Amino acid sequence: MADGLATLTDKEIRLECIRLAVEFAAEMQRSDPLLKAQEYYAWVMNKNSSRKSAKTSINKVELRT
Repeated sequence: MADGLATLTDKEIRLECIRLAVEFAAEMQRSDPLLKAQEYYAWVMNKNSSRKSAKTSINKVELRT
């Protein structure tokens, strides 16, 4: 993954989400980080993301200029 070309497996993504939840979540969430890790995972996998893709955003900027 150091070269930026490697693709992470689902398990690696889940492990990274749990690491982030344990390392950066609020103190109360650290005692049971699975819920926060699942939120991170859903966001990463775009299941709950309301953000638009970069391509859509770029197109809107180009239309305005």
